[in-house]
Amino acid sequence: MSEFDAVASRLVEELPELCARHDIPGLAVGITDASGRTWTAAFGTTRRRGSDPVTPTTMFSLQSCSKTYTATGVMLAAQYGLIDLDRPVTGYLPEFTVHSSFESAPERRMTLRHLLSHTAGFTHEAPIGNNFVVGRAPFAAHCRSISDTWLRFPVGHHYEYSNLGIDLAAFIVERVSGLPFRTFQAKHLLEPLGLARTTFDQRKIAKDTDRALGHSSDATKLPLRIPMVAAGGLYASIQDVCRFIQFHLRRGESLLGSALLDEMYAVPRKQPGQQGGYGLGIVDAGWYRGHSGGGFGFLSDMYWAPEAGVGVAVLTNSNSHPLQPVLSDGILRELAGSPPEREPVHRPSVRASEQELARMSGQYVGRNSTISILREDGLFMDSGTGKQPLRLVAPGEVVLQANESESWRLVSGADGRARYLIAGADGRVWYRNDPHDSAPPSVGPHWGGRYYQRRMGGRRTPVTLGVDERGPFVREPGQPRLRLEQHQPGLFFSTMGEALDLRPTPATYRNIALIRSGAG
Repeated sequence: MSEFDAVASRLVEELPELCARHDIPGLAVGITDASGRTWTAAFGTTRRRGSDPVTPTTMFSLQSCSKTYTATGVMLAAQYGLIDLDRPVTGYLPEFTVHSSFESAPERRMTLRHLLSHTAGFTHEAPIGNNFVVGRAPFAAHCRSISDTWLRFPVGHHYEYSNLGIDLAAFIVERVSGLPFRTFQAKHLLEPLGLARTTFDQRKIAKDTDRALGHSSDATKLPLRIPMVAAGGLYASIQDVCRFIQFHLRRGESLLGSALLDEMYAVPRKQPGQQGGYGLGIVDAGWYRGHSGGGFGFLSDMYWAPEAGVGVAVLTNSNSHPLQPVLSDGILRELAGSPPEREPVHRPSVRASEQELARMSGQYVGRNSTISILREDGLFMDSGTGKQPLRLVAPGEVVLQANESESWRLVSGADGRARYLIAGADGRVWYRNDPHDSAPPSVGPHWGGRYYQRRMGGRRTPVTLGVDERGPFVREPGQPRLRLEQHQPGLFFSTMGEALDLRPTPATYRNIALIRSGAG
């Protein structure tokens, strides 16, 4: 029995029990290789307590895996000469603007390459059509509302995951092609690959009788419509996802040129020694590529190992289980073999001045974690699992003493203050969570209080605004108090660059309305 067949046999035995253990209504899994060999299987039902079985042709919401399909379509538009990845966005959308506290007219420097690689500086949510409030506005209105947002960092400075750049890139393709994005994708990508069970067309999705319904422990009723069409609106069957993986394993076949694929996989601003990162709509970790997605009651994974020529996809109609990305990662490693461990290059320590030690030490907050660098007879890092000693190997750069392949680089903002801690392995960023050196802004005696933000399905996310001895702060569940700096009267930015705007009624944080607790 081949390794391919052995993995398939094991999954058939193990996955029904996993679905039952984690209360997953339906799951579809597929493995494939560059030769075209594909195995798929499906388990459970399209809805909880339903009778319609999930099959290899059942469509699931791919959520953020949509970004890789969208980026592939943008690369096709580049191949046709419709766009240039490095032309400013305003060359295609002359009316587009965006707010920035870092520079004037940032849109004149912003390119499609920035949009697709999450380096444009955008926040994650648009005011119209987002993960909190779906609404009924069309995709164009969603994209136009991006002009009402504030950038979190200067254009091109670093990577920070966001839906907005991907959606804006698709909006540009609509403008230059004269076609709705869903139609452009169907005509130029999906139909040529024979992906009959894949679509961005939400009208087709709504009418399809063989599609999974999303389930979440946080909401009893989830909307079908996803306003972030290009960033998360794609539905596909497991068979079609495997075919899409084959397309990438086969280097674009005869549809997309290899040079453009290489541009898609390349990580912008990659630092020396950086092993992985985010390319153009795709994660590129060196030994594997692909994307994950989650939300609206779904979790999805699709990854492939180019050198081994194999890939895996896992789709579930629940986002309340711990199998992402553990299941897909384990399958891919079983098929491709674990990558060889890189021997880290030893770098000698440098002497740290008292000023340098003080500059490095502090709290840093990232998208999903918080890191503290502590000054205690040297430098230590605490990420919640205990302190680990660090070595300074260059001004503003440290490595773990026990594992030199893990490094971080401290980067200052335009004002010279230490603001960003960037991981050397993959370019992820944590934001320095310190109060401003000057006196805290006057926010008035009645400023602050407990608020909440409405989420789809009736959920409420609490948000606290307050003032302590270090100044004003905002706090959300699972995060420390984030320091606030006032940019204009009533307009603040958190240490993560997110805008708190108290000027409109209701006030907004991260472009989502803040409702006072007790106000309904």
